[in-house]
Amino acid sequence: MSETQSENTQPQTTPAPDAGLGGLAHSIGTRNLWLIILTMPAVFLVAVAAIIAIFGKPKKDEAELAAPVAVEDTAVAETPPSDRAALALAPGEAAGAIALDGDRLAVRISGPDGEWVYVYDLRDGATIARLPIVMTPVE
Repeated sequence: MSETQSENTQPQTTPAPDAGLGGLAHSIGTRNLWLIILTMPAVFLVAVAAIIAIFGKPKKDEAELAAPVAVEDTAVAETPPSDRAALALAPGEAAGAIALDGDRLAVRISGPDGEWVYVYDLRDGATIARLPIVMTPVE
């Protein structure tokens, strides 16, 4: 055999990739890939800490708005003046829906003689109107 034939008879081999890291490890180097894998979480934590340090502290006005404020319910604590008429219901009557608009209070009252809407003026303590609720049958 000639020398050219002996060169062609040798088996061709391909370079094996680095253990478990594939072509990326081969292209950037195994040491550099491990360095990237291990430092990425630290870089992420530093970036999050920087964002919290810059934007995390509330301004003084926002902190005052977020602070809880003690509120006293004065509507329950006050007793009605004696010169104003109280809302009195006759025996068998029951108050239903109530709506407040400024100084006027509308109360739906159900009783033995039907249903009525009473409108009261809270400032004067007087009944402004008494409106009957009439149910019409649907045909």
